[in-house]
Amino acid sequence: ALGLAAVYVRGLFIDVMDVDAAQYASISMEMLQNGQWLQVQHRGADYLDKPPLLFWFSTASFWLFGLSNWAYKLPSYLAAMAGVWATYRFTLLYYGQKTARNAAFVLASCMGLVVICNDVRTDTLLLGFSACAVWQLAEYLKFRRWKNLFAGFFFIGLAMLAKGPIGLVMPAFAVGAHLL
Repeated sequence: ALGLAAVYVRGLFIDVMDVDAAQYASISMEMLQNGQWLQVQHRGADYLDKPPLLFWFSTASFWLFGLSNWAYKLPSYLAAMAGVWATYRFTLLYYGQKTARNAAFVLASCMGLVVICNDVRTDTLLLGFSACAVWQLAEYLKFRRWKNLFAGFFFIGLAMLAKGPIGLVMPAFAVGAHLL
């Protein structure tokens, strides 16, 4: 676990990868510089290809910590770790603590997760918020607490702001399959 944590922390300081991640970092920097958080632009032209959540989070991180690789990657890293935590808590609902730890560790040690924490795209936010949505909706189905239902739909909303309608489809398939 310590070695894995070192890999993730070290990854925060690696240069942003070319093409998509660099373009998204540029958009976030431009959003910070022009102060227009509701109008996503790249090089002065409207950018309508992706939902705005990644840009908002990255811009907020730039505003708090300054322009740097780690500040740009931090929101995606935190969303990925939220997904690992949600996987642990979801698994704990149906299995024991050992299985939940193993499930979280397997997800955290996947090369794909390490890569999407470094090649920052909207997928990292989608993974984290979808996992949180499924966990909260499973908590609601098991314990019937309204706060879990509201939290589940809050995370679905964040997932949709991160990647679009797939943010609703993934949790709906997970919960729907469970209900069937």
